Amino acid sequence: MHGFSYLTTPPVRFAPGKGDPYVTRLSDWIQTEGEVTGNPDLMIIGVPLSKSSISFSGAHSHPQQFRQLWTSFTTYNMDEDIDLAELAAVDLGDVKMHITDIPQCHRNIEEALHEVTSRFSGLPVLVGGDHSITYPAICGINRSRKQRVGLIQFDAHLDVRDTEYGGRSNGTPIRSLIETQALRGEDIVSIGLRSFANSREYRAYAEQQGVTIFTAQQVRQKGIQEVLEWTLNYLQAKCDVLYVTFDIDVLDQSLVPGVPAIGPAGLQAIDVFACAYELGKNQNVIGMDMVCVDPTKDLRDVTSRVALHVFLHFASGYYRRVKG
Repeated sequence: MHGFSYLTTPPVRFAPGKGDPYVTRLSDWIQTEGEVTGNPDLMIIGVPLSKSSISFSGAHSHPQQFRQLWTSFTTYNMDEDIDLAELAAVDLGDVKMHITDIPQCHRNIEEALHEVTSRFSGLPVLVGGDHSITYPAICGINRSRKQRVGLIQFDAHLDVRDTEYGGRSNGTPIRSLIETQALRGEDIVSIGLRSFANSREYRAYAEQQGVTIFTAQQVRQKGIQEVLEWTLNYLQAKCDVLYVTFDIDVLDQSLVPGVPAIGPAGLQAIDVFACAYELGKNQNVIGMDMVCVDPTKDLRDVTSRVALHVFLHFASGYYRRVKG
């Protein structure tokens, strides 16, 4: 039934049925892989991995919670007056995970993204899972596209921990990308870093590798629009394409109680949504992920709803890209 070697169909599909002919819910819009004909615009892929998290995390359960919320929201963006139902979106299911072997899980992610991006030209949207998934995902896409990739990282943390201390984890994706030469350090911009969440040594490593850093305080001082404009101008001057990773812990803890590493003085939701919209609209962006949401620690699905709205604003920007 499923046409991919490293993906499995979701265990449950949340589709309550269309009761109002004038309302299209996300669950009415997003198709399954078996229903798709042609080349989809957006390809949603669940990555249910959190065994590689440094701290306890139930982020492996987020892809299914993300899907469950599709019955709660519509496809109509009132601010932009666009209906996402005009895009072709498909849920390709979840990357297959090994019960105990984290390196095998990472290999499966890389192979899945290579297979999907080799077959379709649409844009992959990864729903994590912890942040370790970003490294193999980009490696898989690199094998398909063979272009110079720039990375925009929204995160409270640098994620450049030494892999000698615990292997590849949610604290290492940026270091892993640099040390394996999957990306150049100078092609990475990290936005939203927080005090009391990082170390001087790892900041020095990131800066020595050429990573550009914007702290959450700098974002407040400069404004998110100025920071994003600078980032896009800087990366697009030398990179062929861009990938975006949203670690949801970049937001203030009052907005996302269901992330493993909550902290005060984070970014505001409206700023992250604005960035998601602009990046979805950008012709050079070829993939994105949302990571580190733990539904087991959440309150009334608040954090999952924020992550879903990151996707919806990104999809709204993508609509402008392809539909005008």
